[in-house]
Parts: sequence; structure tokens; C-alpha cells
Amino acid sequence: MFTDLVQQSLSGEITPELALEILQASVLPERALKLFEAASRIRDEQLGQELWWSAGISGIFPCRVTPRCGYCTYHTDSFFSTEDIIRGIKEIEGLGLQQLHLSGGTNLQGYDQEILDLVRKIRAVSAIALEVNLGPSLTRETVRQLKGLGVNSITSSLEVSNQELFARRKPGDSLEGRKNLLEFCESEGMPTRGMMLVGLGESDEDRINQLFYLKKFKRLYHLRFSRFYPFPGTECRDLPRCSPWELARTVAVARLILPEVQLGLAAGNESDDIPLWYLAGGGNQLLGVTASRKIPRTQPGQQVKQISEQLFIVDKRPLLEHYVQGMGRKVVLECPNY
Repeated sequence: MFTDLVQQSLSGEITPELALEILQASVLPERALKLFEAASRIRDEQLGQELWWSAGISGIFPCRVTPRCGYCTYHTDSFFSTEDIIRGIKEIEGLGLQQLHLSGGTNLQGYDQEILDLVRKIRAVSAIALEVNLGPSLTRETVRQLKGLGVNSITSSLEVSNQELFARRKPGDSLEGRKNLLEFCESEGMPTRGMMLVGLGESDEDRINQLFYLKKFKRLYHLRFSRFYPFPGTECRDLPRCSPWELARTVAVARLILPEVQLGLAAGNESDDIPLWYLAGGGNQLLGVTASRKIPRTQPGQQVKQISEQLFIVDKRPLLEHYVQGMGRKVVLECPNY
């Protein structure tokens, strides 16, 4: 019967009711494996079997959200120096990577001029494919100008779409602002990237509703999944850690709903989560290199290069390549158009 449900989702337009039934029924491993098989086949047909490298620089601007989100430890209180950001980009380009995302933090009063100034300085020295993620900090006019400067995509991470849960865990943030940014990008023809936080206390229905809400945005090219982690010292420190099984099943159902969208891993996931994510129909983009302002905590197989007093380049590719090769796949430097 479960096989019939999955086949039904592949034979016609999947509905929220059918997606919810599949998600809830897939809790059993023997059913989940059937779901993963279908999701992986869709991924291979729509996106191919070749993975590609991405890079990232986070914490570029201070987070102005007050009070802080109840689960977050990634915020910074100062600006990443433009000089070091450009140094980091040149190092990343020197490694052959062609795509970079700039992220953090959020300012509900706007980071419009700051990001425009930064992108102009980057564009003076680099043509690398750029993604920008500053939460709901951008106006429609800024989206238009960033597109004109050659920014390739803008991220609006809803994280959770349940309004009551969002207000409880992110009281200083704006769900409406994040949705508005998606609308701005859609109307301006700007590709978008989203993010779902799995395991914060949302229901199965909330997850399905969020996926179908995102489905209406035709410019959505990438959706990342964050696995909740109860960081010490945060308001959410006593909540249970999100299971990788729970995240994988959500990714697999997302693949049925969003067959052509990159489905990636975000904060809270580790390198060891990659095989299960890929089995469940995850996408083809891997974050291989990051630039950090502080000495990072690394895993065996990762390489760190210090560029300046507050700039470290972390190259995860040797470890991740080992994992990917063990799955019979390879990773390339070339990023697809989106």
C-alpha cells in the first residue's frame, strides 16, 4: 500500500494530503527505503548524478535581531572587514570554486546600503557567482539593484512557517518580512534560496504546508534543511536534538514536491549526515570551503589555512570527497546555471 502511495505521487500532481500521508507512513524503515529510492531516482533524472562544490562566508554583518532567536548561536556583533572578505574570495577562487554565498546577519531596519556597497567592491575584483543571505533585511529596490550587479540569488529562510511557533522562538524577527522578500525576488526575476529548520517543535502538517508554500515560487532553485541542535546557553537548550532520520524523510518528501529544486544541508548537520541525505534524494551542491573569522573546530581530513589575524580558510573537500567517492559519485568545480 505504501508503494502505491509513492507511485500515486509520481503519476500526477502531488497534493498536501498525499504528501502528509507519505511523510507519516515513512517512519518505518522498510517504507522509508522505498521513498528514498523514488526520491533518489527523481534527483538523478532532474539534476544528474554529478555533485558540485560551493563556498561560503558567514557572519558578514552583525545580527540586530532583539531579542535573539531562541536557538541561535551563529550571530556576530561586528562587521567582517571588507578587506578580509575580498581576501577570502580570492583564496576561494584560487582553489577553483565558482560559487559563493555571503550570509548573516539580520537587520529589520535594513542592510540595503551595506550589502550594495560590499557587492560593488567584490564585483570590482571578482565575477564569482554570488548568493546573499541577510534575512528580511532587503527592500524590493535593493533586490533589483543586486540583480543588476550580477548577484545570482538571494536567500529568504523562513525556517519555520507556523506563525505561533515562529513568534515564540524568533520574537525579534519577522516571518512576514521573510515572505515579502520571497515575493520581491519572484517579481524581480531573482533566483531564491530557502531554508527549513526541522525539529524545532513544528508538526508534520507544518512541514508539508511550508513545502507547498515554497512550491509556488518558480524562482526557488535551492532549499536547505537545518537539523535542530540544542546549543548550551540558548533558550532551546533542553529541546531534543532532531533525528537525522526525521530530516531525511522530510527531504525525501520535499523531493516529491519540488523535483527540480536543489535540496541541501544547512546548520546543525555534520559531514557524516551526507550519505543519508543523498540516499533520501538530497541535491547536488556540497559546501566545500568556508571562510571564518575565528579558529574553526575541524574534523580529521579538513584543512585550515590562516590568511590574516581574523581570516581562516577551511577546506572540507578532502573529507567530503572521500565520502562521495565511497558512494560512487564525484564532485566537480563547475556550478550549473540557475
